[in-house]
Amino acid sequence: MTINYENIISTHSWILEKDKHCILSPDSDGFLCGLFMSNLLNWNISGFYDGKILVLSNGLDIAECIFLDMDINRRNIRSIGHHIVDYNKRLTHFNVQYSSCIQPNRMRNFDARADFQRKYPFGTIHLLLGILQVAGLIRQLPSNALWPLLFTDGVWNNLFGYTENCLEWINYLKIDDNNPK
Repeated sequence: MTINYENIISTHSWILEKDKHCILSPDSDGFLCGLFMSNLLNWNISGFYDGKILVLSNGLDIAECIFLDMDINRRNIRSIGHHIVDYNKRLTHFNVQYSSCIQPNRMRNFDARADFQRKYPFGTIHLLLGILQVAGLIRQLPSNALWPLLFTDGVWNNLFGYTENCLEWINYLKIDDNNPK
């Protein structure tokens, strides 16, 4: 089984829209996502959220924003993240609303209890790159982009500490595929 980027683009078309407001997680992955989307699609960095404290531009409604590198459990809030959000997939909760969140662990039905060692090992920026490449918005990254991509969110350590999991996700994400659609 591999990721269906076209389905993601179809169900979450907002990820390709221009001139959106975004809220970043305050870490290297969040900053890279913000720089990438502001440069490519003219997104406006309008706030930061660390999971506890939200800093937002005055007068802006969070429903107008897209959270980058954050998994938001609200139907009306758009987000993209990669953190494992379900503890036990066999326990269903009436208030789980990740329908507006692009979330790779949920795409594969992974939870912390049964699948923690198989969780997504890369950053949100890597998922964004795949989506925007399939959408035709990027073709090839410059060679000087490689180092920041290898070191954000501990990817370098994961490649060596969890090699089999990384290889499984590389296959799932179609990273080594010349035609990832």
